Amino acid sequence: MKLIHKLVLPLLLAPALLPLAAHADEPGHHGAYLHALADLHVAHWLIEHRPGDNWAMGRNEQIALSEIDAATREITQLGADVGKDVYREERPDARPDRRGRLHDAVEALERARSDVAQREDDPRVFGLQQHAMHRIEMAKHATEDAMRDAGY
Repeated sequence: MKLIHKLVLPLLLAPALLPLAAHADEPGHHGAYLHALADLHVAHWLIEHRPGDNWAMGRNEQIALSEIDAATREITQLGADVGKDVYREERPDARPDRRGRLHDAVEALERARSDVAQREDDPRVFGLQQHAMHRIEMAKHATEDAMRDAGY
């Protein structure tokens, strides 16, 4: 190959490959965190809202809500630490199936944990990611305890 081809070929290929490199890590979007936050919001709503006028929230439901709130704060911080926009609206993954609000909340929490557990490239946030997953697990266990208390 001639010397001119060795010099010109990379210059011709660079514009074609540049768009692919730009999509390698979109700084403004992190779908997994957005889905996790949306699922946490669904779980929070399902636990907090119960039909009927004379219902008193149980201790396990209060614990679950507290853990969901903490996980939401940690995932928001996690996204900010890696430069992702986690304030954009996203549709939740969870799809309620009428088994009951607490069953649906557990499903939403499982989906949120799965989303947060996806591999993170930034090693600085690994501890925060693990802590957020732990919070979601605690919320899930508290919700399951609330289901047992209710006799489900």
